[in-house]
Amino acid sequence: MAPLPSHFRTFGTTTVTIVHNPGTEDEQRFDVEAHIQAKTGFFAVDTPIYEGDVVEFPDPRGGTTRKVAATVDVNNPTGASFRGMEHIHVTWGAAPPSRIAPVRRLSIENLHEEVISSSSELFADGHYEAAVSEAFKSIEVRVRELTGSTQSGVKLMGEVFGGSDPRVYVSTASGQSGKDEQEGFAALFRGAMLGVRNPRAHDLFRPRDPQQALEYLGFASLLHRQLDGATTK
Repeated sequence: MAPLPSHFRTFGTTTVTIVHNPGTEDEQRFDVEAHIQAKTGFFAVDTPIYEGDVVEFPDPRGGTTRKVAATVDVNNPTGASFRGMEHIHVTWGAAPPSRIAPVRRLSIENLHEEVISSSSELFADGHYEAAVSEAFKSIEVRVRELTGSTQSGVKLMGEVFGGSDPRVYVSTASGQSGKDEQEGFAALFRGAMLGVRNPRAHDLFRPRDPQQALEYLGFASLLHRQLDGATTK
């Protein structure tokens, strides 16, 4: 990348970060040299900066200042007398809000391996209700294998997660916080059996709705991950 013209460098340069597509999955970030002023910024003529890009640079008071490129003017005059004067002039717009990390789109490939094993082929083939049913069945099977219980459904979850001395302890905290967490997840496991695994609950399921199915599968994945760190008696 070409350097800034010398007359800009006389007044000082700063290493800044240009952010393309800020806050999206396609966000790209790279560092360049620039001369920064309160209302404008000056960059080398071949800098890939475009309107709407965000520019981040150190705030002398501490932290980071963020500006948005409202207008981008490429000044590339021709002729020997203008050599060394090429530059990009950026005018700042209203400062954008603090950067939000890109949101990772939920997909079945990101879910727990037990959910992928039991449901991925059904989901891919469009059998969404069956995919959800198999995911929650896999939770039931796993809990029975962990405990050796012969119960099923709501009774199983109440037996192993509930009470003052649960057979499967999924809390990651201690003291009262741990008790509250255990009680909360006990309710979630019971609710999963009652509200999703229960065949009578299938009337609430919307056929041919992959988004709803994926959200149910995400819930099943959460419960499986909680079981990953469980202790049993």
